[in-house]
Amino acid sequence: MSVIDDIKARLDIVDVVSPYVALQKSGRGFKANCPFHNEKTPSFVVNPERQSWRCFGACAEGGGAFDFVMKAENMDFGQALHLLAQRTGVQLEKRGDPEKSDILHSVNRAAATFYQETLKTEEGRQARNYIDSRKLNDSSIEKFILGYSPSSGDGLKSHLLLHDFKIEQAIEAGLVRQDEESGRTYDFFRGRLMFPIFDRRGNVVGFGGRALDDSNPKYINTSATSIFDKRNTLYALNFAIDKVRDQRTAVVVEGYMDAIAAHEHGYTNVVASMGTALTEQQVAQLRTLADKFILALDPDAAGQEATLRSLESSWRVIQSNAAQQRQRSQSALSQWKTTDLRVAALPEGLDPDALIRQDASRWESIVADAAPLLEFLIPNIAARFDLTVPHGKSQVVDAIWPLIAALDRLDREQYAQKLADAIGVSMEALRASVGNHRTSNRQSRRTERYEPPPEVTESTLNESFAEPVEEYILALLINKPDLKEFAENFDSQCFYSIENREVFTNWMSCSKIEELWDSVDESLHPHLTHITTIDILSVELIESERALTEMLRRLQRRFHIVDQQNILISGPTGEPPPRELGERISEINESIRQSEHMGVWRK
Repeated sequence: MSVIDDIKARLDIVDVVSPYVALQKSGRGFKANCPFHNEKTPSFVVNPERQSWRCFGACAEGGGAFDFVMKAENMDFGQALHLLAQRTGVQLEKRGDPEKSDILHSVNRAAATFYQETLKTEEGRQARNYIDSRKLNDSSIEKFILGYSPSSGDGLKSHLLLHDFKIEQAIEAGLVRQDEESGRTYDFFRGRLMFPIFDRRGNVVGFGGRALDDSNPKYINTSATSIFDKRNTLYALNFAIDKVRDQRTAVVVEGYMDAIAAHEHGYTNVVASMGTALTEQQVAQLRTLADKFILALDPDAAGQEATLRSLESSWRVIQSNAAQQRQRSQSALSQWKTTDLRVAALPEGLDPDALIRQDASRWESIVADAAPLLEFLIPNIAARFDLTVPHGKSQVVDAIWPLIAALDRLDREQYAQKLADAIGVSMEALRASVGNHRTSNRQSRRTERYEPPPEVTESTLNESFAEPVEEYILALLINKPDLKEFAENFDSQCFYSIENREVFTNWMSCSKIEELWDSVDESLHPHLTHITTIDILSVELIESERALTEMLRRLQRRFHIVDQQNILISGPTGEPPPRELGERISEINESIRQSEHMGVWRK
């Protein structure tokens, strides 16, 4: 788990930039006069979809949140890391073993393969029968790597030891338990249908196991480890992330089977909270990917109560982030778009899995018609209490008011009226009854801005833009130092990943790998370890030169294409770009054409 990823997942580029410059909404992005040089015509563009910024004027610089803070505060990477860690509440610690995460990922992947193979044996027949009863197709079973944990208690342990994993590693991954008194070790998962749980990058970080008999609990998960925390994890996010980002909408269900059924039927923006209602940490993970969350809840009262208990904190994360941004920059007041949190009311007796398989078109309609959170909760909560007695009305107010109190003043008045109507009281009576709520809410909001944001585990940018090409370029340069002269004039901005950019710029000024280790911030050591272990093809130097040149050209071309997108996103929606933007796009097109014929980047 990368601490840099944790920090980036808590940041929103609009939040980061707006205290330094007065942003103005423009198309799907924001524009402003560049804060780094004097200009009359705005050339500074912020792209919230890519979580990036770019100056098309004299600076000609850009990047992400880290890059902006480094330039705005005149800091190096390490200083910016500590500043942003402090702002986001991430604890910076020295890592004793930078390879630990990779080892745990490997142990979990080996376990997933073992469970997958066991599912195909006679011992896995009961699990296969259950899968058949749920009508999963073979491609879904393969895609999600479903498996079966044998009931013997030592099947996985023996398999891992046979494949040269240490028992301590299996214990640390949560796959094997050790009895404190006897010291005996045994498999944690036994006789269960196994669901590997992936992080955003597709690494197996944990497991969920479903009982196939009357055992309780029905579902168990891997205990918290250094790479897995259920509160921070959304099942199937690795498969859904591109569609969620494209549609700016995430549909959240509760169970593994619900998510698998959705993906099997083409609804690939669906993720699962793994049996719990949405948590603050999960909201934080999704916040920079989506503008709209739709919660597809089980229709029973118990499901709604569990959801209500956790939604108060989730709702507060969304609203307080908006409030903090406004407090930082009054000029951004009209720019902020609050996240849209909605609830899809499923028919009685049908969970998402059953509904999708029974009537997919009905599922689509219910999701499309999902009601705003409070419009759903107010009548539903009110209907579950006896409103003929004062105590019943106060129970409804106690349940709903914390959510209303987190809203802006105008929205708060609107939903306060809905609440008053639902419980049959006047607005004056409601205001009197929630006076204490208002006072405590104001106090909490005064202190809330200083509380660290919820923990998250993975970066929101890593999967789509930190291409393997960037890492392979670095591995090639590090393994073949003679190639450095072919990249001496290459613009480091073409590396999208801040981690890769830091490694590149530091290596270009170092003569030995030992110097590189000393020059980069310690937080980058795990990433540098990963790069130095990438397998480089054994080819002649001349072939390596050609490969490097071609890959650098690809990065430069992508850089120009992203520039085009940044210009287009700041233009009017649904209309041809104005003449000024059209001229800039033409200039970039010419740069793209020139890059196709560019050779090496030598001095």
